Amino acid sequence: MLSVKSLSLILVALYGSLLLGSQVFAQDSVAKVTASTDVEATMKSMALAYQQAMVATEPSAMQSKVTKLKQLVASVQLVRFEPKRQSILQQGLTEVQAQLDLVNASLTEGDMTTAKQQLEKVDALKKQYHKKRSPSIWELLFGSD
Repeated sequence: MLSVKSLSLILVALYGSLLLGSQVFAQDSVAKVTASTDVEATMKSMALAYQQAMVATEPSAMQSKVTKLKQLVASVQLVRFEPKRQSILQQGLTEVQAQLDLVNASLTEGDMTTAKQQLEKVDALKKQYHKKRSPSIWELLFGSD
């Protein structure tokens, strides 16, 4: 017959393996991202995930939307853009991912206020890099060089 101590050890081992398995699954879901085939549609999905994260009232709900946002950003990072803009767009996407990592860290600590403030910086980055992404009328007429 199993003692209470043995049973406790077994339960701890099972619970630990379940936690480890869920962490591996979460990492795998980000690692197995494929390149977006429709960047515009992906950007719209990113905007929706951002809005849903901003209105979330629970850290877990916000974290799931931030995770979705990270996956969408990762899928756009795999896209090959026009050579002139590739490096600047990748830089912007990398900055967004870094900011989302900060949001996740705040959510892990249960700090929704800081997480939302950090998430607002993602919106600022989006605006900053969208300006760099779209050529001006002058660039279209006369070229950028």
